[in-house]
Amino acid sequence: MKNQQPTLFQQGGEVRLPPPPAKFSTRNDPFRLVTKTLGLILCIVTLPEILPAGAGEFLVFQRQGRKAIPRIMIGQQAYLPVTDLLHVLDLPYSESASAGFVQIVAGKNRLKLTKGQSQAMLNETSIPLSAPVVVFNNQWLAPPDFVSRALGRVLSEKIAVAPSGNAFAVGETGFARLNVRLAEPAGTLSVQASTSIAAEIRHEGSRVVFAFGNAPVDLVGQDTVQKPDWIRSVDLHQTEAANQLVIELADKTLTAKVTHLASQNIYLVEASRQAGTEPKAGAFGELPRPMAEAWKWRHITVDAGHGGQDRGVAIRESLFEKDVALAIARKLRWALENRLGVSVVLSRPEDQLLRLEDRVAAANLARSNLFISIHTGNGAASPAAYSYAYTAQLSNDEGSSREPKSARSLFVPWGEAQRSSLVWSQRLAECLQAEMNRALNGGESLAFRRSPLKVLSALAMPAVLVEIGNARVSDFQAKAESDQFQNLVAATLVAAVEKFRALHERP
Repeated sequence: MKNQQPTLFQQGGEVRLPPPPAKFSTRNDPFRLVTKTLGLILCIVTLPEILPAGAGEFLVFQRQGRKAIPRIMIGQQAYLPVTDLLHVLDLPYSESASAGFVQIVAGKNRLKLTKGQSQAMLNETSIPLSAPVVVFNNQWLAPPDFVSRALGRVLSEKIAVAPSGNAFAVGETGFARLNVRLAEPAGTLSVQASTSIAAEIRHEGSRVVFAFGNAPVDLVGQDTVQKPDWIRSVDLHQTEAANQLVIELADKTLTAKVTHLASQNIYLVEASRQAGTEPKAGAFGELPRPMAEAWKWRHITVDAGHGGQDRGVAIRESLFEKDVALAIARKLRWALENRLGVSVVLSRPEDQLLRLEDRVAAANLARSNLFISIHTGNGAASPAAYSYAYTAQLSNDEGSSREPKSARSLFVPWGEAQRSSLVWSQRLAECLQAEMNRALNGGESLAFRRSPLKVLSALAMPAVLVEIGNARVSDFQAKAESDQFQNLVAATLVAAVEKFRALHERP
């Protein structure tokens, strides 16, 4: 029967139940429809802000390897799972869900985290945290600064935090910071570490991989790395399985050469096209050119030859070329800074072994306006110890002002860097030779010399090597160490540089 009411039979009669309430319908109530819709939208919008979400990993470096723990985002705040980290560090702890706290035991110290509080308690001391402690799905979550602000105080070993905040290193004082930037010559990429660090270099197709093993590293400003056109990407890949910087080349026809400048913790990456391949027109725009000549001088590099175990020629007992070169270089630096008002840097300020490649790299990376390398002569014995200036002797010197031969190179190789500055180097050598003839060579009319010197050929600025005197001549041996002679040499070189500056600099 239609719409018959249910009946409850009792002794002495029957009782009818009240009719059920009318079924709700939003069709006849627009206000309730709008209210339900707005509530649904609000839930959808706020749900991601309330529920934790995976957001990558934190990496923990230990001597025996690397361990990853989840990185959890709640809204805009990153969290790390505390108990996961404690398991990795093998730290004892106790927790009470009912009381709402977790306590870490380390020797005599007790470190306590309480749900909902933006602090940690170290014994009786309160340590502020950047966000409150959260418990979700039986996981204790704390902001990452819990490690540096609180946990690090109770560990027996130091724990370092990466500048990016994405990794921790147990038993380390800090992370090696990798700074990737453009360098000179144009188009060269420099990867410089803040501390000495070894990397295994691998070439994997169009990728150049720097594998750092278990050494804790961090990439500075990964989102703002300046890249030349021939590089597609520069990324630091850090997982339990890999700890490497990956440089992706923009074209499969490219090949990369990596040079390690160990004394400066620098890796230089240069690229060129493989033989038999041609770049697509306009693929990378105009090919980069060598560093343009500076209009206003600001930096000079003075290079003291040899150093450390490389003593150079013996001048007399317990006096070597490296000693005289450094003494003159120091005096020349002081004189140049005072007379010219520019910054002057010594490639080796002390008695240290320094490779030619490192001397060249330092001057090129500093964009020096001038490079002068100081040595002593060691020619056949003669009545007089003459001083000479040398420039690089490149192949086809007569055409030195033209561009490098290879049109396939995406940059000017360091071996060709001097070519565009060679004319100016020769003018500098003329000035130096003229002043040395007047002050050191007894008025002789000697010409500067050319030689295939490795230290000069890769410099992207006017560059000259000077040989002072002759270590085989007794007169030079007697005066080489005297302040009077060394001051005379420095004054002579400064006078020549002043004359060259008037020709080269464009204020």
